[in-house]
Amino acid sequence: MRPTFSAVVIEIDGTMTAQDLPVDPLWASLRIPAGIGAALDAVGDVGTTGFVLGRGQGTASLLVGANHQHVPAVPVNPLATAIVHRYGPVTDRPIRGRAVLVAGWDENPEPILGPVAEALIASRSARPAQAA
Repeated sequence: MRPTFSAVVIEIDGTMTAQDLPVDPLWASLRIPAGIGAALDAVGDVGTTGFVLGRGQGTASLLVGANHQHVPAVPVNPLATAIVHRYGPVTDRPIRGRAVLVAGWDENPEPILGPVAEALIASRSARPAQAA
């Protein structure tokens, strides 16, 4: 199991950062994929909800805290919501809380390569007036 997992973290305020998220060995002992374990720790929840993004199935996925999505006290993440509405499945609910963007399927995600993560963040920074 890898000690870290590369992903893009989307904060509630819309800040996107490329991070090497730590992967707790507990996840391997529970047979939970490294990407999901890292996302669980990053979003602070005991379960994730995944949204597959892109035209081809499994291009990328956005992982969010499963229990946070139905709690009005958890702030809406406007950028994560815009990304899911534009590239993901149809949903009428906003995305709440911190989100983690990973490569591949939401059930067994892969790390986002550093240069790809930086390019995504740079393209977002180049057009700040747009939501996604």
